Amino acid sequence: MTVSRALRGYPGVRESTRKRILELAAELKYRPNRWARSLVTSRSRIIGIVVPDISHIFFSEITRGVQDGLEKHGYSLMLCHSKGDARREAREIDMLIGAQVEGIIVASEQPEDSPELFADLQEQGIPFVLVDRFFPHLECPRVLVDDFQVGWRATRHLIDLGHTQIGHITGPDVSTAKLRTEGYRAALEEAGIRPLPSWIVRANFKVAGGAEAMKKLLSRKKRVTAVFAANDPSAFGAVQACREAGLRVPEDISVIGAGNIEGSNHPAPFLTTVGWPVCELGQRAAEILLQQLAGRAAETPAECIFEPEVLFRRSTAPPGGGALPAGQTAGERRPARTA
Repeated sequence: MTVSRALRGYPGVRESTRKRILELAAELKYRPNRWARSLVTSRSRIIGIVVPDISHIFFSEITRGVQDGLEKHGYSLMLCHSKGDARREAREIDMLIGAQVEGIIVASEQPEDSPELFADLQEQGIPFVLVDRFFPHLECPRVLVDDFQVGWRATRHLIDLGHTQIGHITGPDVSTAKLRTEGYRAALEEAGIRPLPSWIVRANFKVAGGAEAMKKLLSRKKRVTAVFAANDPSAFGAVQACREAGLRVPEDISVIGAGNIEGSNHPAPFLTTVGWPVCELGQRAAEILLQQLAGRAAETPAECIFEPEVLFRRSTAPPGGGALPAGQTAGERRPARTA
């Protein structure tokens, strides 16, 4: 007991004794067994996080925000990678529970209409927070960007530039992609533009998927003059496909993405995109989870939504590559969220 108190810095140990214990611990290269301690205290001080792609800077930033939010409260982070696979995600969550993490933060790949995995966690009393995802029929803590606004503002930007033939590369069957597509449709409808079914192509939020989707758009009989890709990797893939087809971006075709993966510190960011404070999403998710663990969940609303903004760069221009009309700013108006 004396050794335990000395190693943890607890009072009730003479300084001379504490010094001897710490010197011997250093000499023996002693490390406390965190898992054994958790069996006694029922507290591991570890939080798990599951993201679809650890190499994606968007999820790296979320993870950094989560870690920043946890470390100052003495928690460590265990990172898992679902590889965009819903079944693998379920296995990773099961592993984290088996490892006795105190709570979990998830950017889920479960289909929007299949919240059963997280409903089960609620029934088991396991604290969790969804980040960048939600399920319409499951009430649970979540931290999001307003994805409807992401789609609306991106499309409105292209409309304000003068485009009327606007394609859309959507994403997988998750809330993020669905709401961005709804925002795209709403902006076109408000402008009196009826999109052709062939203008919308599904992809997978990855560069290769965006490139393949763009090739399909370019093969359509009525070619689009601008494209909103549901995330930045898809947009970069679209730009790549355009260049391979001999098209200049933005002189021949405009492309806008979402997520700002080039970041504000890039020396010469190219992609026009819709951005929001990604790291803060992670910090807020950590804060909400810690409040759950402290029994203060009622102090925080179940849903925290961040507002996006268009970052006008070099991949969008009026049809034909002209300048933006004097006094006109793309994407200023804002409709009510409909989803």
